[in-house]
Amino acid sequence: MESLRHPPPGASVPSPAWPRPAWLRRLDLDAIFPWLSLILLPAYVLFPGLKSLVFVLYAILFVLKVWQSGYVRSGLEIWFVLAILGLMLSAIGAQDPVQILRASLQTARILCLPLLMCQYRPVRNLETALAVVFSGLVIYGLARMAFAPLVTGYAADRPYCFSNFFMHSSVMTFAGYLFFLVLLFHKEGRGWRAFNLLNLTLFAVLLLWHGVRASYLAALVVTPLILWLEVRKQTLPRLGLLLLAGLLLAGGVYWVRPAVAKQVLNKVTSMTDSNFGSNRGRQVIWAKARETFAANPVNGIGYRRFNKRFVELDNREFDSTFWHGHSEIYSMLAEIGALGTLLWLTFKIRLLTLLWSWRRLPLGAFLFFLLVAFEIHNLFETYLFERTAYIFIYLLLGLGCNQMLQKSRMPTTDPIPGAA
Repeated sequence: MESLRHPPPGASVPSPAWPRPAWLRRLDLDAIFPWLSLILLPAYVLFPGLKSLVFVLYAILFVLKVWQSGYVRSGLEIWFVLAILGLMLSAIGAQDPVQILRASLQTARILCLPLLMCQYRPVRNLETALAVVFSGLVIYGLARMAFAPLVTGYAADRPYCFSNFFMHSSVMTFAGYLFFLVLLFHKEGRGWRAFNLLNLTLFAVLLLWHGVRASYLAALVVTPLILWLEVRKQTLPRLGLLLLAGLLLAGGVYWVRPAVAKQVLNKVTSMTDSNFGSNRGRQVIWAKARETFAANPVNGIGYRRFNKRFVELDNREFDSTFWHGHSEIYSMLAEIGALGTLLWLTFKIRLLTLLWSWRRLPLGAFLFFLLVAFEIHNLFETYLFERTAYIFIYLLLGLGCNQMLQKSRMPTTDPIPGAA
């Protein structure tokens, strides 16, 4: 990737466009960035109301860093602009286009996080720091799921609601599950293997406890893919250890809580049951999305407009749940049309190809599979409606891009390819 921070050897150094005051030259933004990120990540899970503050903090830090040292390109800039342009084009011909433009900029604040966050030195021992953060979050998650029902008594058939994240806490749980699954195959040492296996088991329990079918489906797709890639690298002993842990987990859940095991099995089998309540609801809403797209195929009806406030569902049974399309792709087709959806998908594909190029690094493999799993979730839910899970995922992507992006002549204590 090209860096704008340093000129080529022998080139003259132009004077900065803006004078840099002494206080800015002394400010170690590369030291502030890891502390901010590693504190903000768990704080955001505990207090999702921080979602508006996340962009502001990184935007301020970004402006100071670019003013201090110049801008480092990530390779995502043009694709980011095209994705947001696709959202904004849906304002053409729509009522109250200002609201659509405002919603587009709100989404831009999430998608730009990797661009804002890839300006700094790689964080020393980032994988270890993330392991500590995730291991703390799984304890919090299990405690929250265990005790929150006693306080709220809300949605007894949907325990993931107790976290106040609705579907989003399951995505965050999936991130921890994938992190320790990937680390299990990449970190050497008996202590690391035991630590990773323990946390992987705890996250698997939390994932099952959530009862979110999109997470089950993502696990059924991504887990075998990771195992297949790692078996090719001849990590059979660790694979055997993982399979043994899985069998013990399944047997333990069935022995201790047979009702939970039955609930999980029912959730899995309901995926293909067209008469299951939420499945029928999605069929009704998705049919309406196809109808809306057919009537507005080019640029849709306006971003964030496919919901009961702007579209008549003509179905009393599911009208109350029609806050969004319950699928990002259906929502996008109805709201921004074929043109906007194509531009939106090009950004996602470019991000996936960038992460794929880093897949040999543990962090790169984790983030690639995390984004794949998140897009599987997006097939069945519109996470942009609440944005909570989106911000969490893009915070992790920003940390990863900063860690693995090649920054020419940028001083660092670790060589970038091996920076952890």
